[in-house]
Order: sequence, then structure tokens, then C-alpha cells
Amino acid sequence: MQEVVLQTNNLTKKYKDFVALDNATITIHKGDIYGLIGRNGAGKTTLMKTITTLTNKTGGSFSLFGSEEELTESKRRIGCLIESPAFFDNLTAYQNLKYYSIQKGIVDEKQIDKVLKTVDLYKERNKKFKKFSLGMKQRLGIAFAILDNPDFIILDEPTAGQDWKTYTEIMSFLKHLNTIGKTIIIITHDMHLMLEYTSRSLAFAKGKLIADTTPI
Repeated sequence: MQEVVLQTNNLTKKYKDFVALDNATITIHKGDIYGLIGRNGAGKTTLMKTITTLTNKTGGSFSLFGSEEELTESKRRIGCLIESPAFFDNLTAYQNLKYYSIQKGIVDEKQIDKVLKTVDLYKERNKKFKKFSLGMKQRLGIAFAILDNPDFIILDEPTAGQDWKTYTEIMSFLKHLNTIGKTIIIITHDMHLMLEYTSRSLAFAKGKLIADTTPI
């Protein structure tokens, strides 16, 4: 039986009279790549913000790695790029990641170069963030998400703004992470990505989960 990484039960998030997430019950198993698809405002990002406690739930419950209580410890096993990190314009790629490695308590500075190589930014490690293209900024965000070698990775539109070469490199890298046991959720509007790279598809509309399927 596959280990359950995330379980939600009737998870709900309301903003006054607006229901952003409506009684969502999902199960995320270890070792899968999940694609979350739906229009803007469908509830995808709200779901991920809720389980990472970037926003508080209104109702229902959820557990991470089998625990509802030890969320602080469980969150250490999650790497996410839901809202872009606050990178500093006048710091280099390396300096920005070093800042966040200190925040995360990472003592091995070799990890910074490792993730920069992973997202093909090693040659630009000493380039200031303000001189980065949109695609480079997105890749640095992914480097931030995987900086502390998480077990569960959540990415919001990780291929946005990328050319085809970079797109395929990022997705090949994510597939590699998956083969070594990482569980990945990708929020996307890209049907090609859903069909080519994910093992499960979760579709949302108006805050509700409307489909949980295996791509053909």
C-alpha cells in the first residue's frame, strides 16, 4: 500500500461570502506526480496555500505524512513555490539562495550550487537577480523550492515563461526527482504537461474537486 503524503477531508476556505475551497477531499500518495488543473479562481492555489498553512482553513481537516498535530515538523518536508519568494534585486542568484539557506537552517553551502546546476543557473550564479529574465526568475524559484531536499514538492506553474528547451529540462528534472521517491504536485493550465508528465490529474471548478483521474 502506498504511503499517504496528504489527506484532506472536506477542507474548506471562505473569504466572507466567497467560498474559495468547497469541501475538498483528496488523497495524495507518495511517489506520484499530480497535476492540478482548472481556471483561475477554481480553488487549486487556495488548496495548496491551506495545506502549507500560508492561509488558515475555515473548515474540514488535513494531515501531512499521517499527522494532523505535528504540522511544523511535517512542513519541513515540503518544498513549495506557490507565491514567488522575495528575492533581492541587488543580490546574485547565489547570494539570494544563501540568504534562504540560512533561514532554512541549511549548513552545507554545496547544496546551493547543486540546485543552481539542477535548474541550469550555475553559470549565472554571480548575476544579480534584477538582470534575470522572467524564465530565469522562475527557475531560481524552483531552486528555492528544492533547496532543502524536500520529500513533497508543490509548484505553481513551474514552466511559465520558459522556452521549449528549458520547459523540457525542468520537466525532465522533476521526473527524475519523482523516480527517486519525491512526491510532486504541479498547478498548471498546460494540458500537454498534464498528459505527458503527470500520473494523476485533479480538476477543480468553483472551489470543488470535480475529477480525480489518470491521464490517458
